[in-house]
Amino acid sequence: MVAVFGEAKEETVVRLASMIAALCLGACAYGSASVAEPLDMTAPIDLSTPEAAVYSMIRAMYQGDGEMVDQIFLPGAELRRVSADGEVRPDAFQRWRDWVAGLEVGHAHEELFDVTTEEFGHLATVWAPFVISVGGELAGCGVNTLTLTKVDGDWRVIFAMDSQAPEGTCEELRKAHAAP
Repeated sequence: MVAVFGEAKEETVVRLASMIAALCLGACAYGSASVAEPLDMTAPIDLSTPEAAVYSMIRAMYQGDGEMVDQIFLPGAELRRVSADGEVRPDAFQRWRDWVAGLEVGHAHEELFDVTTEEFGHLATVWAPFVISVGGELAGCGVNTLTLTKVDGDWRVIFAMDSQAPEGTCEELRKAHAAP
């Protein structure tokens, strides 16, 4: 690197390398090839792709915006939860939507990693490992699976399910799904 920068001091080269690494890590923080930079939590809703709709859901939660949730999920959409011990909990969509609507901006922050999408015609599924913090404290982690359909050109969620990882395993989940 010194040859590339001529008479650059080693310290300058190290700082530049650190800055480049930080930018690359920030760009990969959300694990999706479709997200080229860290997620802008103030961006408007985007339903142009299945991934964009899922990231809009994350922004709606961060912003505490129940009306944004309503634009992302189709009427009658369901949310099921699977506990770490395998118990399937009944539809929790309305309770989750109301919880989101009551949040202050930034109170809940969910990071997604290693997001994968399968798409066929007007149907898509998104697999999204996550770590969520509420009030600045780690609240849990696991995997979100979402089924979306394309309606009038927009991708909207029709079914969501999440599964919590066992307590104390969030760092392992993050490492297992971190971008290489």
